[in-house]
Amino acid sequence: MGEGYVLDFTDKTFSEFFQEFEVRIDDVAFRQDGDSKAKRLRAFLRIADAPVVASVLGALLQRRRIVGPNGLKSSEIEHYEALVTRLGGAPRGSTSVGPADTETELLRRVFQPELFARLPVDVTMSRALVSRMEEAHRCIDANAHLAAVILCGSVLEGMCLGFGGSYPERVNRGYSALYKKPPPHFHEWKMKEWIDVLGRLGDLSPNVEKFGQALRDFRNYVHPAEQLVHRFSPDKNTARIGFQVVIAAAEDLVRAAASMKASSQ
Repeated sequence: MGEGYVLDFTDKTFSEFFQEFEVRIDDVAFRQDGDSKAKRLRAFLRIADAPVVASVLGALLQRRRIVGPNGLKSSEIEHYEALVTRLGGAPRGSTSVGPADTETELLRRVFQPELFARLPVDVTMSRALVSRMEEAHRCIDANAHLAAVILCGSVLEGMCLGFGGSYPERVNRGYSALYKKPPPHFHEWKMKEWIDVLGRLGDLSPNVEKFGQALRDFRNYVHPAEQLVHRFSPDKNTARIGFQVVIAAAEDLVRAAASMKASSQ
């Protein structure tokens, strides 16, 4: 954090990030030292309640792991996580084996086209998703990291849309319960809404929900202006994590579909 910047956030995505914690970071209370993102974040850290600060810091660390893992030292991460714990929270992605292993677990997954054939989506859609995953894999091998990230984001959104089309009543109820308003037509849903709703329903696991939201942010860099504003330049690790997140999401949705089929019999 320096020169007013915070990670890869723009003012818009910075505000949206804090909205997840019911914090209006654009309010005057957080502009006491200035309007930059860094100054608003420092003001937030000073005046917000400790549990909220802990949640935000935990989420920022997780985002840092994805957008720029290089340069992170284990000792610094341990100190940071200890601070989050003292404030009354836990770093996002923490499990019994520790948050670092969350990423390791993701990277162990292997792409299997037959997994996507088991998704509750149209056969033509399934083939299109597999084709995009294969192309994303080739992009990673060719060091075309931005292209890989954008492709992976499109596959994740396509899977969510296809899943919703198979269980419309379920996901529409989930939307209404989460946002307290009638759901729009599926093609009008934002990717964030798909991830939030399917996560709330338990169809996506917490780790996939968390990493999926980061991938959703990266997918927006299909617009060159957005990439320039964010100064975003994904590396191979970022692209690989995005690729693995899609595989994990496919596993979750296949599992959710199987569970609903079993319960209906």
